[in-house]
Amino acid sequence: MRLGLLLLFVLLFAPPPAEVQDSGGPNAHPFSISSLNTAFGMQGEFEGEYRVYPDRIELRVTKANIHISEHCPYKGRRLLSALNFGLAAEAGGGRWKVDSWGQEFPLEQVMSPGETHSLGELYFHIPRGESADLSKHWLVVQMEDIALDVPDEKRRKGYAFAQSCRDIFTRGK
Repeated sequence: MRLGLLLLFVLLFAPPPAEVQDSGGPNAHPFSISSLNTAFGMQGEFEGEYRVYPDRIELRVTKANIHISEHCPYKGRRLLSALNFGLAAEAGGGRWKVDSWGQEFPLEQVMSPGETHSLGELYFHIPRGESADLSKHWLVVQMEDIALDVPDEKRRKGYAFAQSCRDIFTRGK
């Protein structure tokens, strides 16, 4: 009887196996990225956490809102076609480049000026070389769209970006 109660107690109060395994991995760090109130016609706000592994950065996005500005020269509908996270670095002359992209996340959402589209929880992996110096990198989000209310011959992909702070991987270390 005592053995049965002890077993029941252990099962009720022991952490699940996933939590036990997770505690041995890299620490999760919060991130917040926003391009709201910028000149981009398509703006984004993203929050979540990241974990750094030797070969990749894993992102768990808990908040992802895409907004179409009303203060943009193009007033027509847009097809929000894809979202992607990458690892950016300085390219010189005040410019930046993306060293590594994660896998593109297709969306296929038609939006008009003033609308906001909220996405559920998302997961991304950004590959990285073991020698990549993260103190010189930051996160960038690429939002891809296509203007719909233009003649077919003028339709092409457009991109808007949102970036984390440039010291995201060195803060609080």
